[in-house]
Amino acid sequence: MCHSGLVWAAALLTLGCAARSGWERTDARACRPADPPRICVLAEPDRALVLRAGGTALVPGECAAAPKPRGGSLRMGAEDGRTGAAASRWLRTRRGATTVVTATPAAKPKVVARERCTGQVGSDRAEE
Repeated sequence: MCHSGLVWAAALLTLGCAARSGWERTDARACRPADPPRICVLAEPDRALVLRAGGTALVPGECAAAPKPRGGSLRMGAEDGRTGAAASRWLRTRRGATTVVTATPAAKPKVVARERCTGQVGSDRAEE
């Protein structure tokens, strides 16, 4: 009985929020498994779109990295510059992984892919 309580407490501590601020743009083409979570905005199609997460604004083709290695839930907002539509949602980020995002025509952020970091450029986020 006592052990199950410890397991639940440990599970709740590992779930949580990613850093809410301090994310910085990065042009690194590869990442390692121990690196902080990354978010990259899909470059195609190129449109007047701004995604905001962790205190950083990103446009298509840009990436940002968390200030700490911890992953978790992160609030992301999107704004379509042509239509003025704006929406937000929570998305999950992981340590040692790149989350590729875009936005729907209604400007709702959408996860396109999650890629594990391997340290090699060929399988990690290359410029699109």
